Amino acid sequence: MSHSPPVSRRSVFLIGGYEPKSSEAFFKRTRRELGRFCETWDVAAEMSQQTLSDDGLLATAQVDAEIHGHRVDTKINFFVWNDIVLSDFAKPTLLRVAKYVITFADYLLTGTFFRMAGQAWRFSLYFLYPAFMLCLFSLVAWLVARGISQLAIPAAGAVGILAGLLVLVGLLRWSGRRWFVLHLMDLWSFSRAHLRGQRADAEAHIERFAQAVVAQAQQGDDDEIVLVGHSTGGALILEIAAAALALDPRLGQQGPRLTVLTVGSTALKIGLHPAAHAFRRRVQSLVDAPAIHWIECQAHTDIINFYKTDPVAAMQLNSPRAEAFPQVHVVRIRDMLQPEFYKRFKFNFFRVHYQFIMANSKRYAYDFFMMCCGEQLLAESLGNTLRYPNLPTD
Repeated sequence: MSHSPPVSRRSVFLIGGYEPKSSEAFFKRTRRELGRFCETWDVAAEMSQQTLSDDGLLATAQVDAEIHGHRVDTKINFFVWNDIVLSDFAKPTLLRVAKYVITFADYLLTGTFFRMAGQAWRFSLYFLYPAFMLCLFSLVAWLVARGISQLAIPAAGAVGILAGLLVLVGLLRWSGRRWFVLHLMDLWSFSRAHLRGQRADAEAHIERFAQAVVAQAQQGDDDEIVLVGHSTGGALILEIAAAALALDPRLGQQGPRLTVLTVGSTALKIGLHPAAHAFRRRVQSLVDAPAIHWIECQAHTDIINFYKTDPVAAMQLNSPRAEAFPQVHVVRIRDMLQPEFYKRFKFNFFRVHYQFIMANSKRYAYDFFMMCCGEQLLAESLGNTLRYPNLPTD
């Protein structure tokens, strides 16, 4: 593979999944992971500055790095949307459950669940998990209610029902920190509402984030702009890129190279729904823009992504491109990490899922911080060794 001139300035825009991640948590994680990155690759990189936009929606970490003899200045911009997530979390528990039940029925009746299972059957287990836990907790609550209703006490039936509801709510809240049951219910409910155009708050954030991308591109200071989406952010970053392209159709043609990077993406949970017309139109606009590059990284170990799947083909979009779009790369999480490090969390599905945007403890073709802070363009840093289907190397 021929290489472009070294990168000296890069802007990265990152949006994570449906979680209450604050700007301060982003800064803390960036500092920590940069330290591990430096140890792994024997390079120098530090977060020299952190800033937060006036509206609190854009957190920027300035990373100064010395990589293989080259100075690279990277701005890692984190799109903050925890206000939306926290607003959903603050709603009454039974209302959250009711919305989830509607969402679950929607995904079944529209056939979306079966389409997801056809693309990645392991991901379908992720969809079923909160439903299974809700059924389990409901069974426990019913047993409590039934037991109390049979007691020889005044209004035993009403007391039993009330006790059962309290048990159900208590179990859902108790399971939150470790098992994320209510969290995942809200995630699926958000996804359904958003794909149906019922989340004006999310649309406003997408527009705000797109404006930030366009403003940075029009400055013309960067060699490369990378838009990264992880988990549910894998869907949102495609929409942000499309919204930015609508604001400035010259993106990628003039100024810095623009690459979209989706990692551990769950975009197809939206894209495969028959009602997601707007989402598919946005992705189609990226397909039709030859100056936009898209790389999708997937992993078998991570059940929270669509492994060995071409998202454009899965959504049945038309691509005029001669080359693959997106370029799909299959990574091995265990190859990113030292064995003793990997053993600590290999059965923690959520931690495995997060490894996509964390530092390696072992050198490997896929390294998030090397791709974001290194002296090579992202596509050249990643190379072709992990391409799916396999490609011959130059």
